[in-house]
Amino acid sequence: MDRTNAAAAAPPPVPMAAPVVPVDLTVVKKLLGGGGDLAVHDASGGLAFRVTAADGCGRRCGGRALLDASGSTLVTARTSEGAWQAFRGISWEQKDIIFSTKVMCTSSDRKEVHVFVPPRSTSEEQKPSYILVGNPSRRACTIIRGNSIVAQTNLPYKLNKAVYSRRKFRVTIYPGNDNILIMAMVMTFLVQK
Repeated sequence: MDRTNAAAAAPPPVPMAAPVVPVDLTVVKKLLGGGGDLAVHDASGGLAFRVTAADGCGRRCGGRALLDASGSTLVTARTSEGAWQAFRGISWEQKDIIFSTKVMCTSSDRKEVHVFVPPRSTSEEQKPSYILVGNPSRRACTIIRGNSIVAQTNLPYKLNKAVYSRRKFRVTIYPGNDNILIMAMVMTFLVQK
């Protein structure tokens, strides 16, 4: 068999499958000295992300930054009157916007936020890219895209435990979703100004 026939007879490459296992992250709010900063750990306990005050904005404007484990800024977000805008890296420029939000409903036990991801959607359109529904004080949030749940947050559940700390909660990201985008949306939904 010559080389040209061997190459023609070779099977096509097998495409890589997307992960089929959800990603579980544990988020811990730092105590008094941390100023509301969050540490996000993966299932093995390693640091995956951190949430801190955004450089150049500080807590005055409610700016927050999502950092990777090495401290590099992945997403910077700022708030104005309850609405958030998230940007790539340390940018505040409109060309680097990842998403914007619009609070649709807020009550003492329920909050609904619509997320608009450009260029596919804008807040002027009726249909958001994602919908976040939950209760920030209970660290509960369900992120919905279309008719599918893409991620959820909740307090860890333990049998025989009557009191739960709101300082620690879990984020489950279902397969096929961008972990950084989901964590940025969680950051804007749950982190109070």
